[in-house]
Amino acid sequence: MDEQKDKYTAQKKYLSQKKQLRVWADTDKYERLKHAASANGDSIYSIITRYIDAYLDESEA
Repeated sequence: MDEQKDKYTAQKKYLSQKKQLRVWADTDKYERLKHAASANGDSIYSIITRYIDAYLDESEA
């Protein structure tokens, strides 16, 4: 049991410094985005993270 607890300690510490973002999306749009991201060697997570960074850069200019 202690081994299982230790296994996730670093992950829990990292995630404790983050905020979770949830978005409801139309099923068709989500599947299209997932397919497009995969076809481009990308992930939905990285697309959203880049969008947030770009939006903040623009709004802070």
